[in-house]
Amino acid sequence: MAIAHTLHARIAPADVLVDERRTVYRLAADLFAPGTELSDNLADHPIVRYEIGRALAGAGELDLARMHEVAGLRVCDAGIAVAADPRSGFLLEAPLRIIAPPGVAIEPLTEADGDRFSAALQVVADGIRLFRSLAPVTADDLLAHVSMLAVLKRETSGGVVSASSRYVPGIVLIDEPSLPIEVAEALVHEGAHEKFFDLAITHEFLDARAEDVEFFETSWSHARWPLEQTFAAWHAYSCLAQFAQACAGVELGPDSLLPKAQERAAEIGAWLLAHEHELRPDARWLLRALAGETVAPSAVEGDAAEIEVDFHFRLHPDVRWRRTESGRMVVGRVGQWPEIFWLDADAGWVVGQLPADGSPIGVGGLTTGAIGRWTAVTDDPGRRLEVALASLLTNSIVERVS
Repeated sequence: MAIAHTLHARIAPADVLVDERRTVYRLAADLFAPGTELSDNLADHPIVRYEIGRALAGAGELDLARMHEVAGLRVCDAGIAVAADPRSGFLLEAPLRIIAPPGVAIEPLTEADGDRFSAALQVVADGIRLFRSLAPVTADDLLAHVSMLAVLKRETSGGVVSASSRYVPGIVLIDEPSLPIEVAEALVHEGAHEKFFDLAITHEFLDARAEDVEFFETSWSHARWPLEQTFAAWHAYSCLAQFAQACAGVELGPDSLLPKAQERAAEIGAWLLAHEHELRPDARWLLRALAGETVAPSAVEGDAAEIEVDFHFRLHPDVRWRRTESGRMVVGRVGQWPEIFWLDADAGWVVGQLPADGSPIGVGGLTTGAIGRWTAVTDDPGRRLEVALASLLTNSIVERVS
């Protein structure tokens, strides 16, 4: 089996992926409140990301005051920021509510719990050190996507061992731990989910079709999962199976999934392979690559736009864009519900050629630049330009003005 962290890095190294994710949230904030800039701390904060996600989903306006209020949540450093503020139950209401079993009101441990919180914090710190000692590269790969951890009071957790949510990405919740290995395993499990959340919003993993795919049913509990949850579970069990190999000789916690991880990853993976036509290219590649298959990169595909010599193009006036440090471009279109698109390298290059003030550029200038850019890699640079323009026109990112 190929190593997960190596395959993750082939899609995007952890630092690059984090920068891509921050760029998405910064662009989204600017679409709702022009001129808004988010620091790294704000762009990483789980509740800030939750508020931006709600606004993008049309659930209300972006609440900048709420974003700055939660940014004041006090944390302790245990190798990861651990929620410590006595107001955590209020400020972290969203993830606590989302992951709670029906009828359960989960409460976090905080500084107000005195020695009990201090003892839990020490176990968390020991667990993070254990994770880094057992699997240092995996720890670097997954913990880069965990911005905060909250410890749940055991008597209120309702049986939750560990949890995370794509609606509040970046935060991991764990039941009050007794052993460092419980913390390490929880961080592999939930860190894998957090990694997937970041991959899913920055690369080609799933699209709207995923909601219509038949559900997967587990053999061990007969729970039924939609495609997104199925892929996330497969990814987490695959990472857990590899972590299990590093834990030989380590006494595991009573709720450990490590002995079951490989079997469950194989079961879920087989179902996903049978439904891989519903996955986007990066998801299909990761699915097959983790199984040890070599998948060739796809050629440039897509419909082409018909281009005539007198055509001129300009950036749509409602569009804003940002580049990541690695050069990828993400664009957003202002509207009642803003839309965000990642562009491939060709489409991103075209947008970069268009004047920011909205003035048009003739097709001759675009064609000359395309020939200079793509001649070394294809004998048909005009085709690449036509495909890039077609995708930009279809999504109303670029418009033809003559």
